[in-house]
Amino acid sequence: MKIIEWNSQGAFRKKNEKILLLNPDILIVSECENEEKLQFGKLTPKPNDFLWYGDSPNKGIGIFSYSDYKFELLKEFNPKFRYVIPIKVTRGNNSFVLFAIWAMDNKENREARYIGQIWLAINYYSDFLLNDNSILIGDFNSNKIWDYKDRVGNHSEVVNKLKKKRIVSLYHENMKLEHGNEKHPTFFMYRKIEKPYHIDYCFASERIFEKGFDFIVGKPNDWIELSDHTPIIIEINEVLNSKDIVNSLEKGLKSKFDKMLPITKEKFKILIDKIINQAKLSDNDSSLGSDQIERVEIIEDAEKIMKINELIGQIKSENIG
Repeated sequence: MKIIEWNSQGAFRKKNEKILLLNPDILIVSECENEEKLQFGKLTPKPNDFLWYGDSPNKGIGIFSYSDYKFELLKEFNPKFRYVIPIKVTRGNNSFVLFAIWAMDNKENREARYIGQIWLAINYYSDFLLNDNSILIGDFNSNKIWDYKDRVGNHSEVVNKLKKKRIVSLYHENMKLEHGNEKHPTFFMYRKIEKPYHIDYCFASERIFEKGFDFIVGKPNDWIELSDHTPIIIEINEVLNSKDIVNSLEKGLKSKFDKMLPITKEKFKILIDKIINQAKLSDNDSSLGSDQIERVEIIEDAEKIMKINELIGQIKSENIG
C-alpha cells in the first residue's frame, strides 16, 4: 500500500500530473479544491473513490483512492476539529482508520491553532478511534522546535500522547531520529531552500509499521516550482487483519459517558439519554456530510456534561486530599 501526502499549495487540478506519476494507492492533498473545480476526467484523473472536506471550494483537504480502497467519513467526526478527519478505509475484509490532517489557524481561539487543534482532536478521539489500526497523516504545521509557543498542547505532548497508544512517526522510526532533529525538510517557507522545516508527518500504529515500511521525503528541487511543500511517500507492507471499526456517534458518546463518575451519570441521566437518542437519530441520517450544525450541537451538549464530570472529579479529589 503506497500512501502519499502533499500540500499542493492550491490549484491541485493544475499540478496533479507529477504526483500521480508516483502511483499512489491513497493520496492526501492539503489546500485542495473541491470536486467541481477538480473536474475529474478533464483536469484531474478520476479516482476510484474520493472524499473532500473544506470551508471554501478552493481550499480544503482531498483524499483520493487510485486503487480499490474505499473511504467512509466516520460518524464520530467532530466538525469542531474540521481538518482532523477520521475516515474508515476498506479493501476487501481489511480496514483501518485514517486521520487526514491539515492543521489550521484558529482566529477565535489562538491556543487551539495548528498543533493545538491536533492535540484537542486526538484527546477527543483517543478512547474510540485511536487504536491498533490507525494512521494519522498530513500537514501538521508543527515541529518540536516550536514547543515554546502558547498552545493547549504542544508538538512533544502530541507525540507522547500518541506513543502511549503505540502510535509513532514513521519518519522518525525509519531514520532513528528524535523529533526536532529531522534531516529531511518537508516545507520551504516562501519556496526558499534556505528556509527549511519538517512539518509533514505520518504516524502509524505499531501493528501496522512493525511488518515493514519504506519512507521517502520528496527532494525540494523536484517540487519547489509547484509548492512550498514536498510530498512524503510511504509504502507499507499491508498485512492488516480484519477489524470491526465502530462507525457510530451514538456508540462513541456512550463510550465517553460510560467512563464518567456514577454521581454524574445519575444526576444527568435524563439529559444523557436525550443526547444518546439524538446521536442515534443522527447516525441514521444519510445526509451526514450536509448537516454538521446539528452534530456539533449534540457533541457540545455531551462535552458540557463531561466538563461537569471533570469538575466533580477534581472536587472529590481535593476533598479526599
